[in-house]
Amino acid sequence: MIVKISQTASNIKQTFDIESDIFYFQGKVGQFSRFQPITLSNKDTKIKGVYHFSEWINYIPFRWLFGKENHTKIFCLYKNENIYGSIMYSQRGFMKSFHVITLNSGEIFHCYCRAKGSFHYVSIYQGEKQIALIETFLNTTDYKYIHKLYVLKDYNRFADTLSFFVLYCSNYYFSKRFHMTKGSYYVKSWSFSKYNNKYDPKWRETNFPDENFFGKTSLFK
Repeated sequence: MIVKISQTASNIKQTFDIESDIFYFQGKVGQFSRFQPITLSNKDTKIKGVYHFSEWINYIPFRWLFGKENHTKIFCLYKNENIYGSIMYSQRGFMKSFHVITLNSGEIFHCYCRAKGSFHYVSIYQGEKQIALIETFLNTTDYKYIHKLYVLKDYNRFADTLSFFVLYCSNYYFSKRFHMTKGSYYVKSWSFSKYNNKYDPKWRETNFPDENFFGKTSLFK
Protein backbone atom coordinates (compact mmCIF):
# COMPACT_ATOMS: atom_id res chain seq x y z
CA MET A 1 0.00 0.00 0.00
CA ILE A 2 1.10 3.54 -0.72
CA VAL A 3 -0.20 6.40 1.44
CA LYS A 4 0.35 10.05 0.60
CA ILE A 5 0.35 12.50 3.50
CA SER A 6 0.10 16.11 2.31
CA GLN A 7 0.32 19.05 4.67
CA THR A 8 -2.52 21.44 3.89
CA ALA A 9 -1.81 24.19 6.43
CA SER A 10 1.27 25.45 8.22
CA ASN A 11 1.82 28.33 10.63
CA ILE A 12 -1.12 28.77 13.02
CA LYS A 13 -2.68 25.45 11.97
CA GLN A 14 -0.93 22.18 11.17
CA THR A 15 -3.35 20.05 9.11
CA PHE A 16 -2.95 17.14 6.71
CA ASP A 17 -4.74 15.05 4.10
CA ILE A 18 -3.93 11.33 4.30
CA GLU A 19 -5.04 9.23 1.36
CA SER A 20 -4.51 5.82 -0.22
CA ASP A 21 -6.49 3.68 -2.64
CA ILE A 22 -8.70 2.40 0.18
CA PHE A 23 -8.97 5.17 2.79
CA TYR A 24 -8.94 8.89 3.40
CA PHE A 25 -8.15 10.58 6.70
CA GLN A 26 -7.62 14.09 7.92
CA GLY A 27 -4.83 14.79 10.37
CA LYS A 28 -3.99 17.51 12.83
CA VAL A 29 -1.06 18.19 15.14
CA GLY A 30 -0.79 20.82 17.85
CA GLN A 31 -1.06 24.37 16.55
CA PHE A 32 0.71 25.93 19.55
CA SER A 33 2.97 23.19 20.87
CA ARG A 34 4.28 19.73 20.00
CA PHE A 35 2.90 18.55 23.36
CA GLN A 36 -0.70 19.01 22.23
CA PRO A 37 -2.77 16.01 21.06
CA ILE A 38 -2.33 14.58 17.57
CA THR A 39 -5.37 13.24 15.70
CA LEU A 40 -5.99 11.19 12.57
CA SER A 41 -9.66 10.67 11.76
CA ASN A 42 -12.42 9.93 9.26
CA LYS A 43 -16.10 9.07 9.74
CA ASP A 44 -15.31 5.54 10.97
CA THR A 45 -12.00 5.75 12.81
CA LYS A 46 -10.23 8.18 15.08
CA ILE A 47 -6.71 7.70 16.38
CA LYS A 48 -5.66 10.21 19.00
CA GLY A 49 -2.24 10.60 20.58
CA VAL A 50 -1.91 12.25 23.98
CA TYR A 51 1.47 13.38 25.30
CA HIS A 52 2.71 11.52 28.37
CA PHE A 53 5.50 12.92 30.53
CA SER A 54 8.35 10.49 31.08
CA GLU A 55 9.74 9.84 34.53
CA TRP A 56 12.31 12.47 35.42
CA ILE A 57 15.14 9.95 35.30
CA ASN A 58 14.70 9.68 31.51
CA TYR A 59 15.90 13.26 31.11
CA ILE A 60 19.29 12.64 32.73
CA PRO A 61 21.95 12.97 29.98
CA PHE A 62 24.35 10.15 29.19
CA ARG A 63 22.52 7.43 31.14
CA TRP A 64 23.44 5.13 28.29
CA LEU A 65 27.02 5.18 29.59
CA PHE A 66 25.69 2.97 32.38
CA GLY A 67 23.65 0.68 30.14
CA LYS A 68 20.37 2.57 30.62
CA GLU A 69 17.89 3.82 28.01
CA ASN A 70 16.16 7.18 27.93
CA HIS A 71 12.51 7.00 26.85
CA THR A 72 11.02 10.38 25.93
CA LYS A 73 8.58 12.01 23.47
CA ILE A 74 5.93 9.52 24.56
CA PHE A 75 2.41 9.67 23.12
CA CYS A 76 -0.27 7.27 24.36
CA LEU A 77 -2.54 6.15 21.52
CA TYR A 78 -6.33 5.85 21.63
CA LYS A 79 -8.34 4.30 18.79
CA ASN A 80 -12.04 5.19 18.91
CA GLU A 81 -11.55 6.20 22.56
CA ASN A 82 -9.96 2.86 23.55
CA ILE A 83 -6.33 2.62 24.64
CA TYR A 84 -4.44 1.28 21.67
CA GLY A 85 -0.70 1.57 22.23
CA SER A 86 2.10 4.11 22.42
CA ILE A 87 4.93 5.78 20.53
CA MET A 88 8.20 6.80 22.15
CA TYR A 89 11.73 7.92 21.38
CA SER A 90 14.46 5.63 22.69
CA GLN A 91 18.08 6.65 23.12
CA ARG A 92 20.43 3.75 23.80
CA GLY A 93 23.85 5.27 23.25
CA PHE A 94 25.99 7.71 21.31
CA MET A 95 24.30 8.15 17.91
CA LYS A 96 22.02 5.21 18.78
CA SER A 97 18.40 6.35 18.87
CA PHE A 98 15.13 5.33 17.23
CA HIS A 99 11.36 5.38 17.75
CA VAL A 100 9.29 2.49 19.05
CA ILE A 101 5.61 1.88 18.24
CA THR A 102 4.05 -0.56 20.71
CA LEU A 103 0.48 -1.79 20.20
CA ASN A 104 -1.70 -3.44 22.83
CA SER A 105 -2.25 -6.33 20.42
CA GLY A 106 1.41 -7.26 20.88
CA GLU A 107 3.07 -5.81 17.78
CA ILE A 108 6.25 -3.77 18.20
CA PHE A 109 7.81 -1.70 15.42
CA HIS A 110 11.21 -0.02 15.48
CA CYS A 111 11.59 3.09 13.34
CA TYR A 112 14.99 4.37 12.22
CA CYS A 113 15.44 7.87 10.78
CA ARG A 114 17.97 8.91 8.18
CA ALA A 115 18.40 12.22 6.37
CA LYS A 116 20.12 12.02 3.01
CA GLY A 117 20.27 15.00 0.68
CA SER A 118 16.81 16.30 -0.21
CA PHE A 119 15.00 13.45 1.54
CA HIS A 120 14.29 12.26 5.05
CA TYR A 121 13.64 8.53 5.44
CA VAL A 122 12.19 6.40 8.22
CA SER A 123 12.71 2.65 7.85
CA ILE A 124 10.17 0.68 9.89
CA TYR A 125 10.97 -2.82 11.09
CA GLN A 126 9.16 -5.62 12.84
CA GLY A 127 11.96 -7.71 14.25
CA GLU A 128 14.58 -8.05 11.53
CA LYS A 129 12.16 -7.46 8.65
CA GLN A 130 11.55 -4.05 7.09
CA ILE A 131 7.80 -3.70 6.63
CA ALA A 132 7.42 -0.02 5.70
CA LEU A 133 9.24 3.12 4.61
CA ILE A 134 8.42 6.80 5.05
CA GLU A 135 9.89 9.30 2.61
CA THR A 136 9.71 13.06 3.16
CA PHE A 137 10.74 15.53 0.49
CA LEU A 138 12.60 18.33 2.28
CA ASN A 139 11.98 20.97 -0.39
CA THR A 140 8.72 22.74 0.42
CA THR A 141 6.42 25.61 -0.41
CA ASP A 142 5.27 27.61 2.64
CA TYR A 143 6.67 24.80 4.85
CA LYS A 144 3.96 22.39 3.71
CA TYR A 145 5.67 19.02 3.58
CA ILE A 146 4.72 16.00 1.51
CA HIS A 147 5.33 12.51 2.89
CA LYS A 148 4.87 9.09 1.34
CA LEU A 149 4.36 5.90 3.30
CA TYR A 150 5.00 2.53 1.67
CA VAL A 151 3.64 -0.54 3.50
CA LEU A 152 4.10 -4.17 2.50
CA LYS A 153 0.82 -5.88 1.60
CA ASP A 154 0.92 -8.29 4.56
CA TYR A 155 1.00 -5.29 6.92
CA ASN A 156 -1.74 -3.15 5.34
CA ARG A 157 -3.83 -3.51 8.50
CA PHE A 158 -1.32 -1.23 10.25
CA ALA A 159 -1.43 1.49 7.59
CA ASP A 160 -3.60 3.82 9.69
CA THR A 161 -1.27 3.47 12.69
CA LEU A 162 1.82 4.06 10.56
CA SER A 163 0.10 7.07 8.96
CA PHE A 164 -0.42 8.42 12.46
CA PHE A 165 3.29 7.92 13.08
CA VAL A 166 3.99 10.18 10.08
CA LEU A 167 2.00 12.90 11.86
CA TYR A 168 4.01 12.23 15.03
CA CYS A 169 7.26 12.70 13.09
CA SER A 170 5.94 15.84 11.43
CA ASN A 171 4.97 17.20 14.83
CA TYR A 172 8.50 16.82 16.19
CA TYR A 173 10.73 17.31 13.19
CA PHE A 174 9.02 19.31 10.45
CA SER A 175 6.16 21.50 11.70
CA LYS A 176 6.89 25.23 11.61
CA ARG A 177 4.62 27.09 14.01
CA PHE A 178 3.99 30.83 13.76
CA HIS A 179 6.48 31.38 10.97
CA MET A 180 6.24 34.68 9.11
CA THR A 181 7.56 33.56 5.74
CA LYS A 182 6.16 32.40 2.41
CA GLY A 183 7.78 30.87 -0.63
CA SER A 184 9.79 27.83 -1.67
CA TYR A 185 12.57 26.35 0.43
CA TYR A 186 15.33 24.03 -0.75
CA VAL A 187 17.02 21.98 1.95
CA LYS A 188 19.83 19.45 2.06
CA SER A 189 20.35 17.38 5.18
CA TRP A 190 22.50 14.47 6.31
CA SER A 191 22.22 12.51 9.54
CA PHE A 192 24.88 10.57 11.41
CA SER A 193 23.69 7.49 13.26
CA LYS A 194 24.96 4.02 14.04
CA TYR A 195 21.63 2.83 12.61
CA ASN A 196 22.10 4.44 9.19
CA ASN A 197 22.49 0.97 7.68
CA LYS A 198 18.84 0.27 8.54
CA TYR A 199 17.95 2.36 5.50
CA ASP A 200 18.04 0.19 2.39
CA PRO A 201 18.08 2.42 -0.72
CA LYS A 202 16.79 -0.49 -2.83
CA TRP A 203 13.81 -1.38 -0.61
CA ARG A 204 11.27 0.97 -2.17
CA GLU A 205 12.44 0.21 -5.69
CA THR A 206 12.26 -3.55 -5.03
CA ASN A 207 8.84 -3.60 -3.39
CA PHE A 208 7.16 -0.71 -5.25
CA PRO A 209 8.87 -0.71 -8.67
CA ASP A 210 6.20 1.41 -10.38
CA GLU A 211 6.71 4.40 -8.08
CA ASN A 212 8.78 7.37 -9.17
CA PHE A 213 10.15 10.70 -7.92
CA PHE A 214 10.14 9.91 -4.20
CA GLY A 215 13.08 7.79 -3.20
CA LYS A 216 15.34 9.26 -5.86
CA THR A 217 18.09 11.71 -5.04
CA SER A 218 17.65 13.26 -8.48
CA LEU A 219 14.40 13.98 -10.28
CA PHE A 220 16.09 13.10 -13.56
CA LYS A 221 17.38 9.61 -12.68
